[in-house]
Amino acid sequence: MKIENGRGVSSAGGVRRSGGARAAASGFAPAGVDEPQRVAGTAPASAITPLDAILALQGDERGQRRARQARRGRDALDALDKLAQAMLMGIAPASLRADLDALQRGAEQTGEPGLDDVLQEIDIRLAVEAAKLDRMLGRA
Repeated sequence: MKIENGRGVSSAGGVRRSGGARAAASGFAPAGVDEPQRVAGTAPASAITPLDAILALQGDERGQRRARQARRGRDALDALDKLAQAMLMGIAPASLRADLDALQRGAEQTGEPGLDDVLQEIDIRLAVEAAKLDRMLGRA
């Protein structure tokens, strides 16, 4: 996509002057004023969407993806803790299996190598624990 600098909006034309006879004929004329006062011209408008704003919005998507994946990683670790506690008590919660699946499906790359590596290790652990849970529930 090629982005070109747009043309600026030109300023509005000057004030149209109406004759004094027209003002008098309409019945309205301010006391002590023979001519209408001049109105200051408008400044030209700048470009509608500066390139800096577009680039800032695109950069923000990466930050949002990073935050989303960091939250997913924390939620995955919490789910793994719940699963470990349940297994220590001798129960295999089937509802937790759906949570593990949902957490695995939400995986996406953030573009930060360190964070992506940690999230991949968490995803591997989710897959292993989901397989163990399936075996305990008799699904495999």
